[in-house]
Amino acid sequence: EVIELAQCIIPQGISPNGDGFNDNFDLSSFGVTKIEIFNRNGTLVYSKTNYVDEWHGQTNGGDNLPVGTYFYTMTYDGGKQKSAWVYINK
Repeated sequence: EVIELAQCIIPQGISPNGDGFNDNFDLSSFGVTKIEIFNRNGTLVYSKTNYVDEWHGQTNGGDNLPVGTYFYTMTYDGGKQKSAWVYINK
């Protein structure tokens, strides 16, 4: 028996330390067509189309971002949009 939830929970933090737990920002349940991640100054640090779970706290250039709160906007599930925050803890 499959029980479908009305809403999946979006992670509010990642800990990219290589232990296999919460290393990536996993949005695989949402069908994300575009994501943009910004630092606290509003500078775009990462963006991706057709996103699944590739972000592990890096910039578009591959540099590791420091511990802190980042803000994202995503388009998902046929055009819905959401903006919120995610915390990187190492």
